[in-house]
Amino acid sequence: MSEEKIETLVYEPNQRENKSISFIWLLPLVVLGILAWIGYESYTKKGTNVSVIFKNAEDLKEGVTPLEYKGLVLGKVTKIEINDLNSVKVNILVNSDVAKYVATEGTSFWIKKPTISLTKVSGLGTLLSGNKIELYPKYKTLEEYENAKPQYNFTGLDTKPSLLEDSDGYYVNILSRGEDLIEVETPVFYNRFQIGEISSKEFKDGKVYLKAYIHEKYKYLINKSSQFVMNKALKVNFGPGGLNLEVSSLYSAIVGGITVETPIKDAQKIKQDKYYILSDDKKEFIERTHINLKLTDAKGIGINTLIMYKGVEVGKVDDLQLTQNNIIAKAYVYKKYDYLLSENSTFHIEETEVSLDGVKNLNSIVSGNYLTIDYKKGKPKDSFEIVNSSMEKVDNDLIITLKTQDLNSITKNSKLYFKNIPIGKVLDYSLSSDLKHVNISLLVKEKYKKLINNKSLFYDMSSKLLELKDLDLDINYTGIKPLIDGGIALVEVDRKAKYSKKSFKLYSSYKDVQTLKREYSHGSYLNTYFDNGFNLKVNQAISYKNQEIGFVKSIKFSEEKSKVKLFIYKKYVKYISKKSRFYKKDAIKVDASLGGVLFEVDNLSSLLYGSLELDNSSKTSFPRYEIYSSYDDMKNFSNTISILFDDVEGLRQQFSKLNYKGVDIGKVSNIILTPQNKVLVKVQVFKNYDKFSKEGTIFYLKKPKVSLNEVKNIGSTILPVDIGVIVSNKNNFKNSFTGYDSLEEIKQVDNGEIIRVASLFPTKLNVDAPIYYKNVQIGKINKINLSGDGSKTLIDCFISDKYKHLIRKNSTFHDISGFKLKFSIFTGTEIETNTFTSILKGGLLVVTPIKYGGMATVNDTFLLKKELNEDWEKINPSIK
Repeated sequence: MSEEKIETLVYEPNQRENKSISFIWLLPLVVLGILAWIGYESYTKKGTNVSVIFKNAEDLKEGVTPLEYKGLVLGKVTKIEINDLNSVKVNILVNSDVAKYVATEGTSFWIKKPTISLTKVSGLGTLLSGNKIELYPKYKTLEEYENAKPQYNFTGLDTKPSLLEDSDGYYVNILSRGEDLIEVETPVFYNRFQIGEISSKEFKDGKVYLKAYIHEKYKYLINKSSQFVMNKALKVNFGPGGLNLEVSSLYSAIVGGITVETPIKDAQKIKQDKYYILSDDKKEFIERTHINLKLTDAKGIGINTLIMYKGVEVGKVDDLQLTQNNIIAKAYVYKKYDYLLSENSTFHIEETEVSLDGVKNLNSIVSGNYLTIDYKKGKPKDSFEIVNSSMEKVDNDLIITLKTQDLNSITKNSKLYFKNIPIGKVLDYSLSSDLKHVNISLLVKEKYKKLINNKSLFYDMSSKLLELKDLDLDINYTGIKPLIDGGIALVEVDRKAKYSKKSFKLYSSYKDVQTLKREYSHGSYLNTYFDNGFNLKVNQAISYKNQEIGFVKSIKFSEEKSKVKLFIYKKYVKYISKKSRFYKKDAIKVDASLGGVLFEVDNLSSLLYGSLELDNSSKTSFPRYEIYSSYDDMKNFSNTISILFDDVEGLRQQFSKLNYKGVDIGKVSNIILTPQNKVLVKVQVFKNYDKFSKEGTIFYLKKPKVSLNEVKNIGSTILPVDIGVIVSNKNNFKNSFTGYDSLEEIKQVDNGEIIRVASLFPTKLNVDAPIYYKNVQIGKINKINLSGDGSKTLIDCFISDKYKHLIRKNSTFHDISGFKLKFSIFTGTEIETNTFTSILKGGLLVVTPIKYGGMATVNDTFLLKKELNEDWEKINPSIK
């Protein structure tokens, strides 16, 4: 076996030079770079922490509540913690880019809360996010901030700082004497128009100092003569003089605020360091003359007791001082009335009286006395003695005797009244010698004794309030005071009669003397007639313009028409003419409308049976005098218009009105269904009958209508439908008409014109859709109908009078209903529309060419165009 030689082969490796670094080693470097950048950004934008101490943290939230300045968010609350038992510490992270403006000495912080009132709404965003923190920086320029010292701990303010002043405004100082109804942002009004608001409030030295911001454009309204007064709905003052209530407007009750009045428009401006005085009442600014009044007994007189002259307030009592022998009242009279303070003038104490006849001294709801001045010319004087108004006997007074069966509630304090004015009083009373009646000694003051003569009648005002006898109700009422204290009334019959007797009979009620008064009266008899369809009564009163002018003397019954004899008092006979008529006036009248309920009650003597009223409004004469059952019945006899309708749904007899330009000029008196199934409506015209009874006058039903454009006659949805009227210019008389169901059915209207437009294609138009000219509404669509053959749509367009000259014979009408959507990949999406109303209801656009033709008339018909040329906005004719 041959021996083989085995040789080991070793290969030499290929060596290549690595010329670049692998990409994988760059990735860690990129990551490190990003982390470094993020860390840098986080560090630089971390912000600056400041802390503010507030009294409470109401509605502040960690991580939510922002720090703001003029609506810009500068930071956010990061932490809220208790500082001590009376305050909280709020940590705020301020954005780094504004930190130098915030964390600087002098910066003010306060909590902003929402404000909602009738005059201002602000901070509504806080309703969802909670309250905000507002700041006001001390400095205004960058140079000031470069030199400012940093500060990181602050004490928050309770309210918006007084330093927060707007350079575009005018500021005035106001001093309030302890008034606690004024807060920051309380509005300041001039003639009920807001011209500013209270910007700050500060309490020191027991007084309230206010600063008011006045808008720049209104600062001319404020000068030295300006007066600032609180708006109050109700002012209450109670004292010995009674309870004084002063009621302001409902507006002041809701809004409140301060009102400024400037009587001298060209007065100088007030200096910035001077203060206006905030008053509770503008009367405090009126100049006064001070006086002293001496009383032996205050008798209910106290601070704020009124001083009156002829029912007008001329002053008040300021203070009362008790001396050893008398009471001195410090009082004042307004400067313009100081002529009343003469040496011959006297002051009297008068009692406030409340009765069903009325309220004397309405300012005092609770009984209280007041002062009156009896003025006589003389030299000026500033000190007076007050004279009690109760009457004392003097030598020239008249003493008479009254005889009565029963004294009732008459006492020595009872007074004698004439037309509810005291003219005397009861001095004494005693039984007659035969013990059958009572003798009353009565004093009549000297200046009134000429009212007493042989025909004078007296009755007891206090004997009975109500008496029912034989189903006849007698109401004896002349006021509360005579019923309580007793009272006697004098009834004047004939002032020219002689006076000789000293004794008179005292009747128990006014009804007893009423018949005698009529018997004593002079006058004439008048024969009248009525149809027996209503009740008349002997002695029933006849009135004219709220004055009794006579009474029913007798009634002679007849089956057809009864004859009534009237007695007319002599001084009123001159008002009776051939044009006179009479109607029975209801005792109670009720008239309801959206404006409220009118409730009228006639005088008490006719409460049960009403009275007869004389009417002289007719322009025509009558063959004899007639009495009608009511005012409406009388008017229906002459001033009635007949209107024929197809349907009168909603119309109500005696309630529906005839309305012309918003004024009720008549009412529906009767509704009748005719044999032709039409409805005949009788309308009574109150006045100006000739104006509405003309040929061509148009009547239509004013039915309720609610649309996007308008709300009309909405009251008719609750109350009866009314009838509208369009007056004709013609002169021919006419009182029978055919009415329209609505205003839309009328071709001619009093404030515009109807233009006919025809469309050959379906439209999206609706009634009341707007009609535009250069995007200004000039009318609306009144009615839409199909033509007789159904080939086109006929559109009646109402054009207002002031725009109808824009519609020419060559004008074009275009349908702009809905909206158009254009979509393109390259140019995007474009939506064209006119108004939201035109989307829902449709609309028309009118274009009149530069070379326009004559004015369109109601006889012209225009063809509706579907497309609108793109250059229509450039067509701009000057139309005259």
